[in-house]
Amino acid sequence: MPSITAVLLGALIAVPALHAQVPAATDTLVLGWNQAWKMAIERNESLAIARNNQTAAGERVKEAYASAMPTAAFNGTFNHYFMIPSTIFKLPASMSPSGQPLRIKTQFGSTNNVAANIQLTQPLWLAGKIGLGLDAAKTYNRLSGYQVEVAREDLRVQLMQTYYGVILADRGLAVARQNLSQALDHFKQVRQMHDQGVASDYDLIRAKVAVSNLKPGVSQAEAGRDLARKALKNMLGVDVDRPIRLTGDLDEAIAPPELDYQDASDVALHQRVELRQLNLQEHLYEIEYKVNKRNVLWPNLLAGLRWETTAQAENFGIGKYEFLSGYGGQLIIQIPLFDGFASHWKAQQSKVNMRNTRLQRSQLERGIRLQVFEALRSYQKSAEQLTAANESLTQAEKGYSIAETRYQNGVGTQLESLDAQLQLNVSRVNLLQAKYDLLIARANFDRASGTVFADTDSDRDQR
Repeated sequence: MPSITAVLLGALIAVPALHAQVPAATDTLVLGWNQAWKMAIERNESLAIARNNQTAAGERVKEAYASAMPTAAFNGTFNHYFMIPSTIFKLPASMSPSGQPLRIKTQFGSTNNVAANIQLTQPLWLAGKIGLGLDAAKTYNRLSGYQVEVAREDLRVQLMQTYYGVILADRGLAVARQNLSQALDHFKQVRQMHDQGVASDYDLIRAKVAVSNLKPGVSQAEAGRDLARKALKNMLGVDVDRPIRLTGDLDEAIAPPELDYQDASDVALHQRVELRQLNLQEHLYEIEYKVNKRNVLWPNLLAGLRWETTAQAENFGIGKYEFLSGYGGQLIIQIPLFDGFASHWKAQQSKVNMRNTRLQRSQLERGIRLQVFEALRSYQKSAEQLTAANESLTQAEKGYSIAETRYQNGVGTQLESLDAQLQLNVSRVNLLQAKYDLLIARANFDRASGTVFADTDSDRDQR
């Protein structure tokens, strides 16, 4: 289980800043878990990017529908000849008045030529690629939706690590201060006994050293607390200098997983969104393969309507030009015969991508089983450590009470008292860490097994 310091540093550095910063405020922001989660799903940049990609994918579906719609275009040209093209007609001698072959040079067109047309084209059949394109766009839209789900579930685990990390840091600071307070009380007691001639100079020095050794721990706990709070505020898009107070608790009841490893693995292979993403990705490559195969020797059929008008003149008085117009219909058939084997090689690439996707799916399935196994064992280990930490704290409290009583009555040594105090300090810290580890271990198990977290009202509004 990673240390809380590593988690907090990751939250400050690796977690993206949120796309909408909450204005700085001096009032204390009170956050429960549901409020923190609501802020995260509203403001996290990674989740926002995934949602934007899903929106863009929806626009691609509309684009695919548009490929089956008619297109209209207006074209207009103005040509000015500095030298009008000419051609030569040869007349045979029999047609010439002089009885000799005759060559006649004739110009084509005029100095100024104006032409305009409106073309309306309706695809009737494009080798089935319109339907394939629509299928691909809808598949990509679903794929983008799964990416939103993945980003959301990952964010939830990250937020749990950071949110409860703040609570752990707060409780850790309280324990550090409690330990220092106990050490100060012990020092005062030893100094009083020293003044009465009951305790030695060595005992007084040891008690004073014990206090000095605990003071850096309090400073370190304060720094860890401040870092944890800033990490959470950074994740939620809150001004990092704004005071916050959390209402959550590490003592929340954590239900053990109801599934064993085999059942959890089977559920994960059925539920994990990442596997569905790979299935859709393979389908996209399959569509790509079919499109490339139809780029050659498959007919394309189009219908069109065309209106056009032209005019020619030797001057620039366009308003006086005589325009001659006409219109008609077209039926166009196109059959691509050869493209240098480009479509063939693209189709082969798509087949390779399909094979790679199947390999990735097999690899992911094994990885998911490994993740479930690791997450379940981590939860079991954390649960055992929590039980042991509770028992250890109970025994440490009894040991410290006995050692203090023995020392006060002169039958125990200060070494016994200080050792008991040290064990009590360690037990308190271990209990806090065990509670935090159990919370995160359960979250990681749910994530590994594909369990979708229960939606809050705010969560459902965002989905």
